[in-house]
Amino acid sequence: MGAVFGGAAAKAIGAIDAKAVEATKAATQRLVAEAKSGGFRISEEGVAPLQDALTKMTMELDMLTQSMDFLTQAPKLGSHAYGQTVASHDQKSAANELGSAAVVLRQFGEVVRQASEALTQASKAYKANEENQQSTFGGN
Repeated sequence: MGAVFGGAAAKAIGAIDAKAVEATKAATQRLVAEAKSGGFRISEEGVAPLQDALTKMTMELDMLTQSMDFLTQAPKLGSHAYGQTVASHDQKSAANELGSAAVVLRQFGEVVRQASEALTQASKAYKANEENQQSTFGGN
């Protein structure tokens, strides 16, 4: 199976996915910065379903990552030099190289973690703003 996913087609598809994940990661980092500066706020009621979705996504990613452990092992392609070289290449391209499935999954996991952080910060900013408004204008 590693030989199938470790080939040039998988690398091309993985490279596209890696670029998309990197772009999303950069956007999420900007979102975290905005939330920390108070430029992005969301109520506790608004953030709850989003945090739930991110928690579920994290669990799904964890399960997927665990089920992909076979990618970290070289496929058994024989004991001859060529088979060993191809197996090593497939293993490296499937599990360790930029754009590989395992690397893209780790990067996506980081995006999910950053999105959760941004939502947490945005919720804190919303709450602080609400408390500030209450102390300024009074109220219940």
